[in-house]
Amino acid sequence: MVDATTGISARYGKLLNSPRVRVIAAAVASAVTWFCWAYWANREVPEQALLSGLFQGGVNLLTTAFGSALLETFFVRFGDSVKGRVGAVALVSTGSLGLMLLAHWAAATPNVLLTVMPVYAVVVLYCTSYIIGLHKIKRRYETTEVAVP
Repeated sequence: MVDATTGISARYGKLLNSPRVRVIAAAVASAVTWFCWAYWANREVPEQALLSGLFQGGVNLLTTAFGSALLETFFVRFGDSVKGRVGAVALVSTGSLGLMLLAHWAAATPNVLLTVMPVYAVVVLYCTSYIIGLHKIKRRYETTEVAVP
């Protein structure tokens, strides 16, 4: 007999192992979370808070989607070595930081460091955990089918 959790696991297991689903879910969650953060961080200047939130949410949507896809690609291309995993995290997180700083410069965000640095810390943690997750998937299934087609 199959219990409810096994049925749910079987149904959603394929979705969770899909690179596209991982990328889309992460991008949407990131956009919503960091929109709220940027809005709060700049709330003292109400006319700027919404714009900063939209810029941060938009940048995070794009960088998370693009960065997650890059992490998937770099994982396959650089290999599953420590050097390859660290390189993938460094490249993607540094690119994300650059885009965030550029977007907030364009938006004239008043509290750039308060807005960006917590996000960047989470970006590094996210990239690291994403690569560790890919490593676990690869070890579990011993396949290279973790890249976005």
